[in-house]
Amino acid sequence: MDSYLLGSVVFGCVFFGSLFGMSLNVLLPEHHRSQQTHDAIKLGTGMISVLASLILGLLVASVKTSFDTTDTQMRTFAANLILLDETLRDYGPDATKARDLVRDYTAHAIEDHWPQESNRPPTMENANSGAILEGARIEILNLKADDAYHRDLRASAVRMADSVLQTRWLLIERSESSIQPVFLIILIAWITVIFMSFGYNAPFNFTVIASFFICASALSACLFIIAEMDTPFDGTIVISSHAMRDALAHMSR
Repeated sequence: MDSYLLGSVVFGCVFFGSLFGMSLNVLLPEHHRSQQTHDAIKLGTGMISVLASLILGLLVASVKTSFDTTDTQMRTFAANLILLDETLRDYGPDATKARDLVRDYTAHAIEDHWPQESNRPPTMENANSGAILEGARIEILNLKADDAYHRDLRASAVRMADSVLQTRWLLIERSESSIQPVFLIILIAWITVIFMSFGYNAPFNFTVIASFFICASALSACLFIIAEMDTPFDGTIVISSHAMRDALAHMSR
């Protein structure tokens, strides 16, 4: 979902919807503009406003929680890669190839998850990167352990490699948008109806038009942020790559 397109659509619907409501207040016959009519519209709009506010608040909380969870998973992912590298380092020279593969995967993962930093299109599910990580796991399984010390290190490395693979797939799944378009269409329709009602009940002057412009801008910015945070690895608002870059730097020491 294009967040800029969504923000523009919300702004247009809200602002021009409010202007349409103001024009109705002028064009409709007198018996459609009675005080009782205005009061009835206010009551109905009030109910829709409560529903829209509730849904919008829940939507913001949901995408914020999802964004924070993904950020935590990415930090855990980077920490597990560092720990895996250190375990293989402790194993000795026999684990050099596995360490090289883990380091290569970390470098590829940075390019896959943050294409904006390398001017590449996003490739969250990169088969080549997955093959590198799977190759590192196979190398770990093939390590020869002749004593209890090396057997413990190999077992620990296998567990961490499995955990890293699982987290990789979780991050790939979380990279896709979780908001259904129909949900947003209904929410935007509600907001548009609300501002049509506001325009219908407002006087036609520059101050009112300016206030509707500001409200439309604020709501479009809100939906823009929601759409941006719903795709944590693509767009303007993305999860920081600092943890993964720190992991790669640690492996290169």
